[in-house]
Amino acid sequence: VRLFNGGDKLNIIYNSWNNEDDGVPMYSCLTCTACTNACPQLVDYDSYVDIRRSLIVGAPQAEIPHTALQAVLAAEAEAEADDQFLSVEELEIDSNVGYYPGCVDYLDQEMVFSHLNEGSMNLGDTTNAAFTLFEEMNQEVTYLGRDFLKCCGHDQKWQGLTEVFEKLKSYNQKKLEASGIDTLVSSCAECFRTFARDYELDGIKVMHTTEYLTENGFKPDLKAEHEVTVTYHDPCRLGRQMGIYEEPRDLLGDVEGVKLVEMEHHGEDAMCCGVSSMMSCNENARSLRVARMEEIRDTGADMMITSCPKCVSHFECLKFEGDEKYDIEILDVVSFLAKQVEASKSKAKEAVSPSIQSEEVSA
Repeated sequence: VRLFNGGDKLNIIYNSWNNEDDGVPMYSCLTCTACTNACPQLVDYDSYVDIRRSLIVGAPQAEIPHTALQAVLAAEAEAEADDQFLSVEELEIDSNVGYYPGCVDYLDQEMVFSHLNEGSMNLGDTTNAAFTLFEEMNQEVTYLGRDFLKCCGHDQKWQGLTEVFEKLKSYNQKKLEASGIDTLVSSCAECFRTFARDYELDGIKVMHTTEYLTENGFKPDLKAEHEVTVTYHDPCRLGRQMGIYEEPRDLLGDVEGVKLVEMEHHGEDAMCCGVSSMMSCNENARSLRVARMEEIRDTGADMMITSCPKCVSHFECLKFEGDEKYDIEILDVVSFLAKQVEASKSKAKEAVSPSIQSEEVSA
């Protein structure tokens, strides 16, 4: 795909500096860090693009499909919206660990956002799944929902809407520091990256859910109901930008009956899902998803696992087109693990029931 290869990103930078245009727009860059990885001088292209976008006056010159949602989030950033959110006192935080769901997950819980695409996916499942795993670990975690914190501002930052991002960041930083937590966990790769790298959270450790599970010894005795072959898609924000590659794979490898196979491009060489910051959801983005889906098919996997709700939604978008060859199950790793935990509990309950009935008959 011409717009997204390394040479063209160099053109994007050159043209923005010289105010020239050869048909390669600034906003086609996915800021996926693939070019920096490939660059022998490790030039930080993403940061340059971020700076250049922030210098553009007015609205971003980009294709933004969810304009209504973006308008809602921009209004949310204003101080007038502060009283719509719960205070620290109202939430009654009773743990030193907080969990932030992110916009996609929260909105799908509250609004069933995915029904707009006429799909069967449930993007809001990841939060419920995370708490299933926390409970299995006997870990006390407080839910810091989107009725307590505002949007993390990831999309606004990368669209060049610096003023909106800074307002969201300022509000959330003050709220988090007042909350008393020392660990902030999120299953959203974009939220995790934003809190960890773009905020200044003194005394608060920011972790992705897979990282939190691994570091806190999540190793339940799990066995897949049926043997299943899975492949793992590395989200750009989680992998190349935050260096988390092994944790999701280790968690999958701990489930008996699960075979992990890798796609041609994986780890730091993984392909992007094609959309970043809710921008430029077009044929170029679609062609990246098609190429990635072909890699998935080539592995022979029954299921694709990832660790980012936006990656899930973008791949599901391709599935909605109805091509049967792309009808592969796609799940967040947290949801996948929670399903195994629930299945294990169900089996244990079924095993106990006959013995109870037998005792009642004997009595």
